[in-house]
Amino acid sequence: MPNTSIATGSFQSRSEANQAVQRLVSAGFARNSIELHRHDDDEGYDLQIHTRQENVRRAERLIHDASMPLYAVRQTASGVVQTAKSYPFVLLGAGVLAGFLIYSLIPKEASSSGHSHPRNRRRR
Repeated sequence: MPNTSIATGSFQSRSEANQAVQRLVSAGFARNSIELHRHDDDEGYDLQIHTRQENVRRAERLIHDASMPLYAVRQTASGVVQTAKSYPFVLLGAGVLAGFLIYSLIPKEASSSGHSHPRNRRRR
């Protein structure tokens, strides 16, 4: 690849390395630009990805993102945003429903329960 840089990572197991590869692929990096190399002592794997210089930082974040729950949250949030863009009326309906729910949970004023305010009483 002309004008490319390399982002790297090292993993203790094949499973961890494969998870990093999956993060890269799902983020849009080409699978054929990613290489896995087993350590000589069979104690882990090195990952290399060839990418343009402007994508190296993003690739390194994906490689070293050991926080899988955070990655899953990002993926889910991305899916929610895509769904909201595809079905705006569903989002609007959910918002209206949430508004009615919140409104029904707000306690009513004392005057609506039969008690009158002192300023509403007649003086004798």
